[in-house]
Amino acid sequence: MPPLQGLRGNLDMTFSSRMSTLAHKGAFAEEGILMRVRRNAAVSEALSIVVCLVANLISLFIVHLTPDLRDSQSDEFANSTTVSNDTDTRDLSNIESSMFLTASSILSVALNCAICTTFLFTIVYYAWKHDYNPDNIVAPLGASISDMLTIGSMLFLCYLLRPYAGFSSALPNIIISISICSIPVWIMLGWKDEMAVTTAKQQCLTLVFASIVSCLAGLIQSEGAMTYPNYPAYQTLISGLAGNRGAVLASRISSYLEIHQESELGWKQRAIPFIYYRSDCSEAQTARLLLFTALPFQMFFVGISTALSFVYEPVELDWKFFLGYALVVLVQSFTILYLAQLIVFTLWKFGLDSDNHAIPLLTSAADVCGCGLLICLFLVLDKAFGCVKRIE
Repeated sequence: MPPLQGLRGNLDMTFSSRMSTLAHKGAFAEEGILMRVRRNAAVSEALSIVVCLVANLISLFIVHLTPDLRDSQSDEFANSTTVSNDTDTRDLSNIESSMFLTASSILSVALNCAICTTFLFTIVYYAWKHDYNPDNIVAPLGASISDMLTIGSMLFLCYLLRPYAGFSSALPNIIISISICSIPVWIMLGWKDEMAVTTAKQQCLTLVFASIVSCLAGLIQSEGAMTYPNYPAYQTLISGLAGNRGAVLASRISSYLEIHQESELGWKQRAIPFIYYRSDCSEAQTARLLLFTALPFQMFFVGISTALSFVYEPVELDWKFFLGYALVVLVQSFTILYLAQLIVFTLWKFGLDSDNHAIPLLTSAADVCGCGLLICLFLVLDKAFGCVKRIE
C-alpha cells in the first residue's frame, strides 16, 4: 500500500501544482484551458498505469527477497483458498495473489485519477476565481483525498475480484492486458499539449524512483507491523502529514520561482538549515509556520485516532510513547521542510520543472523518514521500557 498511496498522492499533488502554476501565470483566463486540463489528465492516467505496474513488480521482488513476508502472505492466501494439492499451494498462491493485487491496484489508480483530477482542477479554478492562493489548498487536499480513495477503492476492488481467485486467474490477466494496451491511447490523447508531453517524459523516471523509495517504506512498515500491531496506524499519520507540509512549501516556492525567475535566498543561506529557518524572507517564514504547527496538528489527529480506537481496541496510551512521538514529528518535519526548499531550488537552478519532480521525491522521503523514525521509537520504547504493545 505505501507505494500505491505514494504514487497516487504524487500524481495528484504534481497535477495540482501544475494547475496552480497555470493559475498564477494567468492561463486560466485563456481559451482552451479545459482542453489543456483534459490532456494533462490523460497523461496522468498513462503515468498511473505505468508506474503502478513498476511498483507492483518492485513490491513482489521485495516480498520474495524477504522470507518472513513471503511465508506469511503465502500462508494467509493458502488458508483462504481451497486447493487440492498441498505441494503446489504455496507457489501457485503467490502468483495468483500477485496478479489479483496488480489488477486491483491498476483499476484503483485509474479510477482515482479520473475522480481526483476533476476534483482538484475544480478547486484550483474556484480558488483562482475568488483570489485565493491554490498552493495552500490543493496540495494537502489532493494527498489526503488520494489516500482515502486509494485505500477504499483498493479494498473494494479486492473484495469484488477475490471470489474469482478460487477457480480462474483469467480475469486479472485480462485487466492487466487491457490496461497496458490503453497506455498508448492515453498518451495520444495528451500528445498535442506540449506541457503534457514534457511532463510525461520528465516525470516518469522520477515517479519510478519515488515508488522504489516508497517500497522501502513499505518493507519497513511490513516488518514493523509483524512485531508491533499499532505501528501502521501511526505510520500513516506521520508520513502523510509531513509529506503534505513538504508539498505545500515546495508548491509555493515553485510558483514563486516560475513567476519571478529569481530566488530570495542563495546556496549559502539554503545549505545550512538553521540559517535558512532564521531568514526573514517570506519563504522561510512559511517554512517556520509549517514547522511550528506540525506538532499541534499531529497530536490533534493522534487524539482523534486514539478516541476512535476505543470502539474496537485502544492503541498506545503510555505518556512516554506520546512524548517520543512528538520528538519524532519535530525531527521529521524539520528534515522534510529543509529538503523541500533545497530540492526545489536545485531543480530550478538546473533548469528542471520542480512541479514535476520535487513533490514525488519529497513524499517518498517523508514515507521512509517517517517509517524509519517511528520503528526506531517503537524499538527504543520496547527495549528500554517495555511500554508498547507487541506480538509475541
